[in-house]
Amino acid sequence: MSLTREQAAQALGMKTREVVDVVRDGDGYVVTTHDGQRTPVARTGEVARRSRVNGNDRTTPAAGTPVTPTPTPPPAGPDSAGAVPDGSAAEVMTWVGVDVDRAIVALAVEEARDKPRSGLVGDLQKVVRSGSGE
Repeated sequence: MSLTREQAAQALGMKTREVVDVVRDGDGYVVTTHDGQRTPVARTGEVARRSRVNGNDRTTPAAGTPVTPTPTPPPAGPDSAGAVPDGSAAEVMTWVGVDVDRAIVALAVEEARDKPRSGLVGDLQKVVRSGSGE
């Protein structure tokens, strides 16, 4: 079972679009937000804290909103694993296609660059808007 971006956002008390990535990490997950913050989340979906016990890293539940992780299908291919291509705007848009979730991730990555590409930002925003009914 995997923790979805929606569930991670709920646990962190933020909007789904602010969650860039959720990665399985030992007995929990690490959630990366749009500002680059990485937050451990326990397997139960509670915000967690890291501690070292006898030289071993452990994730223990802390205050947070528990959510139930749901199973997710395996990625369709190597690009589905999650990394936004580090290439041209055309490569990024090819990777995004019409997938709103990918557009949100790519937009967050692009806006975090020292010099975001305005044309790419505009194209990504169009894809995001198309999925929100605007």
